[in-house]
Amino acid sequence: MQAQAKKPHTGVTGGSSGIGAAVVQLLLDRGHLVTVFDLQVPADPNIVFEQVDVADEASVVRAVEAATARSGTVTGLVTCHGVRGEFVSALELDLGRMRRLIDVHVIGTLSVAREIVRRLAGRSASIVTVSSTTAYGGWVNQADYGTAKAALRQLTENLAIEWAPLAVRVNSVAPGFTMTAMVADMVAAGYDLNPAKARTPLGRLATADEVAGSIVHLLCDASFVTGQCLAVDGGWTAVGK
Repeated sequence: MQAQAKKPHTGVTGGSSGIGAAVVQLLLDRGHLVTVFDLQVPADPNIVFEQVDVADEASVVRAVEAATARSGTVTGLVTCHGVRGEFVSALELDLGRMRRLIDVHVIGTLSVAREIVRRLAGRSASIVTVSSTTAYGGWVNQADYGTAKAALRQLTENLAIEWAPLAVRVNSVAPGFTMTAMVADMVAAGYDLNPAKARTPLGRLATADEVAGSIVHLLCDASFVTGQCLAVDGGWTAVGK
């Protein structure tokens, strides 16, 4: 009787909601063992969960150790965690909040990724970070969030080069405006999405499932792709001035 192949173990930070939750469901549908790393507990009690503050290195080490002990080596990682910016001018930014934002998006991504890579013991792996279309060019009132997401895009390229000899692929997805709870909060705070919709050739916002599909493709199927950032934005970044 042929032995059954072991299921891949994939971690998803920020997997309790939004794009992260959509990624988790797609991976489960594909037969992965999935561990959600998040501060927020998933709504589904059947989801395997480790509570973690990605900006706290000790918290990350504990969570990755626990996930590895329970379900085996993590060979896939999607970093969907994040906090939104203040949407105010650079002159008005709270620098303490900006430091926290950069810690979560940039330092937090590196912290989780390297803890997983340190435990691979020769196994190949794939990592997908989540950047943003705000990483492309300058945006008004985005000196905090846009800067963090641009740094994350650069970090992805650096890690892809460093970790290629370890058989680790590292890519990124840059979602455009996507209808998630975070975007709904932006709208409630007064952010007008109509200009973004008007500029987008496909004329609408993405769904979380659409972005998740591109993430899972890079994670699982694009075996000769590394160091790339895929804009999932309905053509937004392709539009000229």
